[in-house]
Order: sequence, then C-alpha cells, then structure tokens
Amino acid sequence: MKISDEDLAFVFLADRQDAIPTVAQWYYEEWGKVPGNSVEKTIKRIRGKLNRHKPPFHILAVSKDRVLGVAQFKLREMSIYPEREFWLGSLFVAPKFRGYGVGSVLAEKIAAIANDFGVKELYLQTESLDGGLYKRLGWNVIETTEYNNVRVAVMVRQLSE
Repeated sequence: MKISDEDLAFVFLADRQDAIPTVAQWYYEEWGKVPGNSVEKTIKRIRGKLNRHKPPFHILAVSKDRVLGVAQFKLREMSIYPEREFWLGSLFVAPKFRGYGVGSVLAEKIAAIANDFGVKELYLQTESLDGGLYKRLGWNVIETTEYNNVRVAVMVRQLSE
C-alpha cells in the first residue's frame, strides 16, 4: 500500500519547527547514540540548519498534519570526500509509516530540489551495501568504505540539466 500524493505534502522543517523534537528523537535513536551526544544536542544541531533557500535544510513528509518522515539536503556529508558537495542524507521514516513509499518520495523530492538548485551529481551514504531502496530509484554505488566505524556504500545519482 502506498500513501497517495493527495495525502502527502512536503514542508520545510523551518516552517514546522514544532516537529524538531520529533525529528531529533528519531535521529538520536537511529544514528545518534554515541558518546557525548544527546537529544538536546541533536535539537541544537537541527536548529542550525533551518534554511529554506540554500542547503543544508530538512524537508518533512506530512500527511493530515502528521509528520511521517524527514530527509536533508546536505553539504559535504562525508569529510573524506570534500570534493563531493551535495548530499541526500538523514532520510528517516517513522516506523509505523514504513512500507508505504514515503522514503522513496522523500528521496525523489530531495533529488528534484537539488536539480532545481542546478546540482549535477547528488551523493548519499547508506548502510545497505547493495544500495537497497536507492538503487531502485536510479542511484549507483561508487564504492563501499568504512566511515565513523560503519561500513557504508557511497552512491551517486546524476541529475538532469
């Protein structure tokens, strides 16, 4: 089952700041349980990225005023690749909304936004070493590497001109 386009809207996190604690909790639970981090620190980092007109910024997938998921249009996500400027990152869908296509539409929305910004290549990293969802969406694995003690696939998507 998919969530219909009529039921899904995209909004900048900057325009729904009430969702910051939810997003921070998701990020902390999924990726942030490392020494020295906390939900409060995650909230502070997110508040520093409340842009609308230039990356980095977050996009929320919302249905009937419920936040279903989030993704970020990022700058230089992996320090080992300073030449790779634009990234899709921090894509997270609330567990009860997984399997409905929300992750796919969020990834596609970030790609469309990046294209609108004139980006030619968009990168991401994923722990799904075969590319998983992203491979089905037209992303290609460039390489696998260890980053922050995690094995990840680095992927790229060519965007239209």
